[in-house]
Amino acid sequence: MGVNDVGIIGVGKDAYNSDLAGMINGRILPWVEDVEADGYPVWTDYGAVQRSTYFLDREGNLIYQFNITTLDPDDPDDYQYLINLILDYRAYNGPSIIRVTEDFLSIQSAIESASDGDIILVDPGTYLGQINFLDKNVTLASLIYSGYDQNDLEKTILDGDGQGPIVTINDGQDQSAILLGFIIENGSASQSGGGILIEDASPTIDRNIIHNNHAGSCGGVGGGIAIQGESYPHIFGNVIHDNIVSGECDCICYYGGGVYVDTTSWPVLGGSVTLGNTFYNNSADYGTELFRDHDEDTTNWTPIYAHHNTFEDCPPDSYDVYPINGWDLENCHTLITIDIVNDDQPLAESFYLYPNFPNPFNPLTNIRFSLETSNTVLLNIYDLKGRLVKQNRLKLNSGTHMIQWDAGQSPSGIYLIKLQSGLNTQIQKAILVK
Repeated sequence: MGVNDVGIIGVGKDAYNSDLAGMINGRILPWVEDVEADGYPVWTDYGAVQRSTYFLDREGNLIYQFNITTLDPDDPDDYQYLINLILDYRAYNGPSIIRVTEDFLSIQSAIESASDGDIILVDPGTYLGQINFLDKNVTLASLIYSGYDQNDLEKTILDGDGQGPIVTINDGQDQSAILLGFIIENGSASQSGGGILIEDASPTIDRNIIHNNHAGSCGGVGGGIAIQGESYPHIFGNVIHDNIVSGECDCICYYGGGVYVDTTSWPVLGGSVTLGNTFYNNSADYGTELFRDHDEDTTNWTPIYAHHNTFEDCPPDSYDVYPINGWDLENCHTLITIDIVNDDQPLAESFYLYPNFPNPFNPLTNIRFSLETSNTVLLNIYDLKGRLVKQNRLKLNSGTHMIQWDAGQSPSGIYLIKLQSGLNTQIQKAILVK
């Protein structure tokens, strides 16, 4: 059961005749034109009127209706009200919506009270310490789940505070255990999984940023993610970078800077343009990005499925992905470093580029960034072949700014949003799906 269990039909015309952008996971709210001949059941079953919205259960029964013109989809409060309304009806007579910090102050206490199928929706902020899914198949999601990022929201960060693993999923969970939309950073495990430890479980790890984590003491594996035991997780749409496996012993015994996979585990990493992960700048003795543990003879090995992932070089070499024949890396993509010529105009010295939202998107997405000083920045968008798609040179005051990119004239695919300030750059991956 999920949000798709609640059907929503809008009835209207004029400005409301097309869609209400930015719904859950980039979906839109469909509208029924003001024409009875279209044959929609709302006309005969519910006495539909213009600009009304109807919530239906899975059997097609009317749950609730209201006039949506009272809400402004561009107003964060109105948008959040509608999202919460959808989630509350989704929870009616079924799995619950648990909110952190409204219902519980900590994520772990919310997990402890949750039941299988529940969604734990986490407010923006920084959450210190470790999280364990216990034996539960729950969705743990940041507000990226709602598809709307208010201008005053900061990122939702799971900070390991030098301890780790930050997130542990190790009690038989299946793909319905979901970790969605977090920044996972500053974990430090003595042996396995600085950011995330998956053991004898098969969760879905979806659209997180996993970076600046460490694993290792005298040997170690999985700076970003360690997958061990009999585990079959799905790893989709994550950005995994600057994780390290290292330690005090002088040995070649540090493996899988980005992701480590045990001999008995079979994850799925990526699979399509919209599901691919991005790996870069992770560090280990072998398998800086991906490492699969193995026996001596790997001649007849069945490779792990890892299509449409992005690396600094495509295809990656055997140092970055080890052993190279243990991975099916078809349709990989290259993370392109793009040189931009500056003119005499100075650029801002301090900045931060947030992930665009929604992502994936069609065709509109919002690009948000922060400046500490008033100055000029370059904000450009490229396709994976390095071709410039959109160019912006912006002279702005300090603070947080947001621009909207309309990719209606661009084909589906992965795009790179690049913010440049002086000699430094920040890049985010945007996925257009039509």
